[in-house]
Amino acid sequence: MTKYDLAIIGSGPGGYIAAIYASRHKLKTCVIEKDLIGGTCLNRGCIPTKSLLASASVLSTIKESRLHGIETGACKVDFSRMVSRKDEIVKRLRTGVETLFRANSIALVKGAAAIDSPDTLKVDGAGEISAKNIIIASGAKPAAPANVKFDGHDILSSDDILDIRSIPKSLVIIGGGVIGCEFAGLYNSLGSRVAIIEYTDRLIPAQSREVSKKLELSFRRRGIDIFTSSAVESIAKRPGSLMITLSGARPLETEKILVSVGRTPVTGSIGDLAALGIETITGRIVVDEYLRTHLKNIYAIGDCIDGPLLAHKASYDGVIAVDNILGKMRRPDYSNVPSCIWTEPQIASVGMREEDAKAAFPDVKIAKFPYLGCGKAALMGQGEGFAKVIGDPRGRILGLEIFGAGACELIAEGVLARTADLGIEEWSRVVHGHPTLSEIWQEAARAFCDIPIHGV
Repeated sequence: MTKYDLAIIGSGPGGYIAAIYASRHKLKTCVIEKDLIGGTCLNRGCIPTKSLLASASVLSTIKESRLHGIETGACKVDFSRMVSRKDEIVKRLRTGVETLFRANSIALVKGAAAIDSPDTLKVDGAGEISAKNIIIASGAKPAAPANVKFDGHDILSSDDILDIRSIPKSLVIIGGGVIGCEFAGLYNSLGSRVAIIEYTDRLIPAQSREVSKKLELSFRRRGIDIFTSSAVESIAKRPGSLMITLSGARPLETEKILVSVGRTPVTGSIGDLAALGIETITGRIVVDEYLRTHLKNIYAIGDCIDGPLLAHKASYDGVIAVDNILGKMRRPDYSNVPSCIWTEPQIASVGMREEDAKAAFPDVKIAKFPYLGCGKAALMGQGEGFAKVIGDPRGRILGLEIFGAGACELIAEGVLARTADLGIEEWSRVVHGHPTLSEIWQEAARAFCDIPIHGV
């Protein structure tokens, strides 16, 4: 039986980051993976979806080129090439992770793992592995309502839709959260007739109501139909189409359906956790403030525990779990984990939403600065959007939200400011390059301090 200091179940952004970090801290490490190295994020999530969205963004830029005095004529979408490019990027990045494993002497064990005892795992086809410590990074998989079943051809999960090879004439998306809205924008850009069905009263309910409304207006302008406060009652297959019956809305006919109502943890196949003394709640593994399960040498990270289902959160968890194995005893702080949504315009946030901050702090203060007031946004032709600073009377950052071009990159500055506990007045004095989109943050901070320069 091979013995390791650390065995990790899963090679996604939590597992592989933890493995490399552990190896560089001299822990003999193995990663057990039953599927493709890189997990959901690399193979069926962040990377492939953003690759397609990047291609769609190029198409949008070409269509808007006349605004810049450039005539391009008609352009044609080669969707098969777009998909091939996505696959090439995924393969190249997956090969990069494999190279990092070899360079750091990390053993990659292929097969399905099950924890047999606090220090032993059984792997299908690979026998037993002994480990002083174990990290469960088993991730999550697409969920579906009870009355909707994936078939991989007409009714698609967020995994399935990445494998289609032609643009559907029409697409109905069940679920108006992050994944649903990103795919809605993508296929609308590519020419599909798109509709979104959302059970709650607004899109992306995890964001502020203001941003939800702004995105809905933007989507409607682009011709995307939106049905909020609606649920799917039934789906009937017809020759060449699907008929969806909704509660409180007219029936919808479509070529394809994408179901994006969330994800469910993958924990049922990694051993008898209850018998081992590892508690789960609705499938998610219960951990303490140091990411330990009830067995102190077994940790769990990423999507299989509580917290935001984000790749960068899983990577953050992975480093903290390894640090705690090394005796550093760190606690995660998810209040500084940013949310990034790759719609057009993009949406990003960190910390408290406006509604939550107002409920918790009666004297909360909100300041915004519009993209229209930013010189770089003007010359880019990207005037839609705003940056919002939410703070307390002492000028402490409670939350930040940005809606507009480049938001997913720009939020990094806000995350740094909040993590470093930089006061909003101090932030307003930070020199920003000109002309850049980053100046939006300085102007929003100035507005919070009642010293706006380019605002009113």
